[in-house]
Amino acid sequence: MTTTPRPRIRFAAAFGFGLVHVAALGVLWVGLSWQGVALCLGSYYLRMFAITAGFHRYFAHRTYRMNRFWQFLMAFLGQTAAQKGVLWWAAHHRHHHRFSDQPEDIHSPVQKGFWWSHMGWILADEYEETELEAIRDFTKYPELVWLDRNQFLAPMLYGLGLWLAFSWTGLFWGFFLSTVLLWHGTFAINSVMHVFGRRVFETRDTSRNSFLMALVTMGEGWHNNHHHFQASAAQGFLWWQVDPSLWLIRLGRLAGITKDVRPVPARIAALARERAAWHFTGRTFERAREAFDAAQASWDARAEQLSAAWAARRGTALASASQKLAELEAARQRAAAQLERLKADYAAALSAAAAGTRLRGKRAKALAEIRVEELRAEIERTRQSLVDALERLVEAAGGGERHSSPA
Repeated sequence: MTTTPRPRIRFAAAFGFGLVHVAALGVLWVGLSWQGVALCLGSYYLRMFAITAGFHRYFAHRTYRMNRFWQFLMAFLGQTAAQKGVLWWAAHHRHHHRFSDQPEDIHSPVQKGFWWSHMGWILADEYEETELEAIRDFTKYPELVWLDRNQFLAPMLYGLGLWLAFSWTGLFWGFFLSTVLLWHGTFAINSVMHVFGRRVFETRDTSRNSFLMALVTMGEGWHNNHHHFQASAAQGFLWWQVDPSLWLIRLGRLAGITKDVRPVPARIAALARERAAWHFTGRTFERAREAFDAAQASWDARAEQLSAAWAARRGTALASASQKLAELEAARQRAAAQLERLKADYAAALSAAAAGTRLRGKRAKALAEIRVEELRAEIERTRQSLVDALERLVEAAGGGERHSSPA
């Protein structure tokens, strides 16, 4: 199986990226100390919060509101992480959600490989420019546009401040090593969280949940949750799903810094509770298949009942040459034929998803699983159309009151 072609890596970006990794080795020269470790961890989680709560949940998804002062401060703090400009980051992330794990996705491990999704894409020359059209809701703020264009200012000032305050320990432990760890902690969401972990929701990608990654990334490890419902400030949907970024956002609401924090809808929280056990099993794909089959059983039963009722009246009803009945019958036939084709494609996709044990085979399996999710959504829509057409036919043919469809 071939992967989607990769753009060219920009030499200057790769050189700078590697240079910071080399500089992080300066901690060996400075030596181990409690101060160094504390500075490294404190700097890591401070800036991780700015990435997760700021760049991601605020600028990319707008799951809460802040005034212009706090908005700028969050953007500046996020750019100290040296992950390019705030508008660049948010615009590319929105693109990722539109095409997650599809050929257009710029950092899909399924499409372009694990290491490309982890760090190759951010060094590519093709993605150097900020897609301003994708982030127009924030380009109206000139201070954000200026900050985005001067992406190196914040990390340089941050590193200088640590050096002035804590000498070489601050620079090497608090900035260089912390930045390298922060890069790979953040990048792991694009790579690791589409390969390893548990799937609870049937999304049209390979996103997964991980308790460990949630600890490393202040809540971003509940990635499958997020891909299922992106409009909430929460990524941990259950009480035990640790989400420190959400806790700090809520604390900011108490302090008057954040407003209109979007919650998880009750129906989604209920489904998350229902499937809580899925986090502790390795059979999440099979569980999803079982849940889909069970949910569709009532649709099949209803369709059979209506088909029998319509078959009993079809000849007499169509003899009336009613244009309305003829159109409904044509719609029924189209939906029934489409449903049979989808069922055949679904069976083939399930077989493909069950195959593949080597790394290359796993990539093919991941693509097959994405296709399975797409087909499930199409089957649900087509079954709904078929049942609706049958109900209207039976009702128009004088078959009694129309019954409600299964939930």
